[in-house]
Amino acid sequence: MKNNRLMKNLGKAAVAATLLTTSVSPVLAATENKTEVKSNKTAAESSSKKTSSSESSKASSSSEASKSSSSAASSSSKKAAEKSTKKAAKKSTKKAAKDTKKSTKKAAKDTKKAAKTTKKSTKKAAKNTKKAAKTAKKSTKKASAKSTSASSTSSAK
Repeated sequence: MKNNRLMKNLGKAAVAATLLTTSVSPVLAATENKTEVKSNKTAAESSSKKTSSSESSKASSSSEASKSSSSAASSSSKKAAEKSTKKAAKKSTKKAAKDTKKSTKKAAKDTKKAAKTTKKSTKKAAKNTKKAAKTAKKSTKKASAKSTSASSTSSAK
């Protein structure tokens, strides 16, 4: 007897579940028999409870999946951030190296220029010294020649 009732209820629950999945209201489908309407309502309620528990487990598994995907996304964003940081560091290092190279070249150029200028001024100073020595020699020669000629004229008198 219990078995018969269970089988009836199972059959009604299956019908109600089918009606729910096909979007047909169980109340409209069974308008002829009032007891059938009541049993359909309870069957629909019990099947909706069953589906809601399975849906909630599906929802929890989907929330776990979204958590794992969000953790994967955050992991990938961390990796991307690390990659961009490394890239930026590499770029700034290259730029610093280029700037250092430029400033070193400029310093070398300036040093070369200063050395050239110093060499020129040293040469000029040496020339001027030679010139002054020549002039001094000439004037010394003239002075000695004058003094010699003055002494020879005075002795002749």
